[in-house]
Amino acid sequence: MAASASQVRSALNRLADDGVARLAAVIPLLSGSPEQMRSDLLDVVPSVVFTYTDGSSALAADWYDDLRDEASPRGSFAAEPFVADRSEKVHRLAAWASEPLFAPEPSLDQVVLRLLPDVQKEIARPFRDTITVNQQRDPAAVGWRRIASGSGCKFCRALADKGAIFKESTARFAAHGNCHCSAAPVFDGQDGPEASPMQYVASQRVRTPAEKQALRDYLNENYPDAHG
Repeated sequence: MAASASQVRSALNRLADDGVARLAAVIPLLSGSPEQMRSDLLDVVPSVVFTYTDGSSALAADWYDDLRDEASPRGSFAAEPFVADRSEKVHRLAAWASEPLFAPEPSLDQVVLRLLPDVQKEIARPFRDTITVNQQRDPAAVGWRRIASGSGCKFCRALADKGAIFKESTARFAAHGNCHCSAAPVFDGQDGPEASPMQYVASQRVRTPAEKQALRDYLNENYPDAHG
């Protein structure tokens, strides 16, 4: 029997949180000039992130296969871990996070506040990518669902609402720093409504000013009691 969505989401969060904790323990040990500390960050941040991404993607691939076996669709398919090349973006993240080191009053605390939420997101990203990429490759898959926690922010809850299935290949897994959502594939014969037009808008990487305002109004009207 495949693990439940909440069990796998918890496992993903433990993995990401472990990477964040590892990095959080290193940052206070930085010393030397701002230039030296920035150089050290540029080395250590990618090292920590990429230590965990293989585990994140492997967790997703194994769960995908378990869910597929349970659904018993036609044909055979084996999910493969997918880790996009994020080297340049992680490097830019570390460089941006190091900017407080060059302030009149340098602050490692500000480095932590900038860096750790996005490190969590980078570690979790290959899990989500592995689900969505394999879903597109698998002839028996019709889409994917977002799995959000009950205490998630209104944005995440809206995207996961009603078990919406994202069927369009252009739909992306929108995530923020410290986002604790995961994704699950949906196969032929499994029920659920397709994502609404507003859910597709929320999943877009780029939104027009009008779409941004419409999304804000929608979230405020429909999720007034959501956290975050």
